[in-house]
Amino acid sequence: MQEHFSRLLACAEFEVVICPELLLSEADAHAFDAQDACLAVVDGSDTIATLGFIRMLRLEQRNAQLLVLLPRLEDSVTSPLLRLGVKGLLTYEEARRELARAARQVAAGMYWVPRDLLTRFVESILPELRGCKSLECEVEISHRQRQVLDLLLDNLSNKEIASKLFVSERTVKFHVSNLLSKFGVRRRADLVVLWMQRTHAFPWLAHDAGRNASAHVN
Repeated sequence: MQEHFSRLLACAEFEVVICPELLLSEADAHAFDAQDACLAVVDGSDTIATLGFIRMLRLEQRNAQLLVLLPRLEDSVTSPLLRLGVKGLLTYEEARRELARAARQVAAGMYWVPRDLLTRFVESILPELRGCKSLECEVEISHRQRQVLDLLLDNLSNKEIASKLFVSERTVKFHVSNLLSKFGVRRRADLVVLWMQRTHAFPWLAHDAGRNASAHVN
């Protein structure tokens, strides 16, 4: 399987470097040496080892984009991975067909996450986000956009946001569209996931530029 996936990535014009299984530990995350932005494709069959490895890898290699391959996509496993900044999730079976395409998307900073899985994850984290401040990053937004963003992260509808800010629903829709564009995402759910990953799992990620984080939901 490793050889097959390596061929798929090589055909997609990736320079593939295979790390032995013994590297999948917290202590050896330092061994993953990447000075420039890169893609790490991780076999997630051992859940505990995978979570520990990715946690350390996120600290050691902030530029690495993460794509995890799993036997099955179960919320109990995928939710912690998304919290740690993983942007791509594929089953082994899906990887046989979609690995090259997903790898390109994730390497470019986009998300490759099944829509229903992403929806459940967002719903599960919304209670944690209520009352929290919005993203702090280099993206420049106006005071009104900041207000809309805070209420958007509270999972309020356009109509509810309009009522709270005493503006028209059309105005809110305009601000929401601009926010999604500025943060490089396509859906509200993607913005919520982006915020959770940057401010909860690793607070220092909140200060990274938001313009490079895009989203693709398959």
